[in-house]
Amino acid sequence: MSLVPEPLASIYFSLVGLVVGSFLNVCIHRLPLGQSVVRPRSRCPGCGEGIRWYQNLPVISWLVLRGRCAHCKRRISLRYPFVELVSGCIVLGAWQIYGWTPAFPISALFALGMVVLFFTDLDHQLLPDAITLTGLVAGLALAWFNPFLP
Repeated sequence: MSLVPEPLASIYFSLVGLVVGSFLNVCIHRLPLGQSVVRPRSRCPGCGEGIRWYQNLPVISWLVLRGRCAHCKRRISLRYPFVELVSGCIVLGAWQIYGWTPAFPISALFALGMVVLFFTDLDHQLLPDAITLTGLVAGLALAWFNPFLP
């Protein structure tokens, strides 16, 4: 039984997925460069101007800004909202399939990690240790409990 009635739970997890997707974009960009994923705040790669919180809303800001930096008007890749939408769909899909079971966070986190690995590999032909080793440790820690095996 769900603690939050549908469709509110699905909307909530979709939004969580979009926000996580925004963070995944940071990871995809910064991890291969050896940069922190926490600081500094997001900046335009063209002009270096900081991105304000209301200019960093997943998908919405990209649409409102018409895919351009608010300061220098340089194009912002379509990949950013795409990764956010894919992440939102992953979290929503995992929620719809597994609901409030341990398989929900396990499957969602695994799939989201694969998004980071896919796009990082696509750009840099590199799989960051921060993702692969974390996945290895998490996989070994959860191996005793595999909700995907009968």
